[in-house]
Amino acid sequence: MEKFLKVTLSSQDYLININHILTVEAGSGAGQVDILYDIVAHTADGAGDTIGVQLTASTADDAAKVKEQINSIVEAIENALSTSWNRPSFVLEPKYPVTGIAQVQIQWA
Repeated sequence: MEKFLKVTLSSQDYLININHILTVEAGSGAGQVDILYDIVAHTADGAGDTIGVQLTASTADDAAKVKEQINSIVEAIENALSTSWNRPSFVLEPKYPVTGIAQVQIQWA
């Protein structure tokens, strides 16, 4: 069974599949965290990209806060995976509130 993190932003729910997460890392912008899947996309030049979800927290505005945010997301993933399989979604409440959600495609080196 698939497990999901549920993120709510502006009264809209988003599901992030936990079963295919490859890594959680700092994104390229301020307050951004990338949750990357173990799914590879190929670009026109043949390069391999990984796809994922980027969560932005505008109040996580420095490297230390982004690290705290990453740790709180990883902890939520661990907690979600330890819940019963009859509860497929787990509400993500990271240390800093999510203010943006986007899909990303990042070159995997």
